[in-house]
Amino acid sequence: MLMTVEHLRKFVDTETPDELLAEHLAALEAAIRQETHSTFTERGFRHVTAIQGGVMLTPSLRILTGDTVQIGEQLYTVLPDSMLSPAPADTDSAVLHRVAYPPDVVMGCVDILRYKLSRAGQNAADRAGIASETISRHSVTFSGEDAYSGILGVPARLTKFLDRYRKARF
Repeated sequence: MLMTVEHLRKFVDTETPDELLAEHLAALEAAIRQETHSTFTERGFRHVTAIQGGVMLTPSLRILTGDTVQIGEQLYTVLPDSMLSPAPADTDSAVLHRVAYPPDVVMGCVDILRYKLSRAGQNAADRAGIASETISRHSVTFSGEDAYSGILGVPARLTKFLDRYRKARF
């Protein structure tokens, strides 16, 4: 998980329900992983365990409650008592990789969500800034959503932090 809703509420003051914020966080995490082609897994750490009924039978001391682990391509959140959510299929040998997002990615996501939530009630004309204006014949050019970053629907300045984490795809 990128961050918890409680952690997000420390930085963003909003009346949005927790369920909707959780969905925003999950969608943003998926978009960032897809855009950067990075899994953000910890190098040099893997844990092999059996899973029955959504519970790790041999938990690791380095995997804590609230952490995100990756099994194959799927992400799971670690709940108390070594339970995984959503519950994975039972297996005798699953390789878990711990996912850890750097602090600048977390704070960049806070900025993106702050921008999206503060602009949620405004229409596109209110969000658009004036790019240029000509007095003779009065021409106004707006920098709207098309001038923004197409990956997350926010200004490109808010997604600059992702550049250092982008991995080439061939």
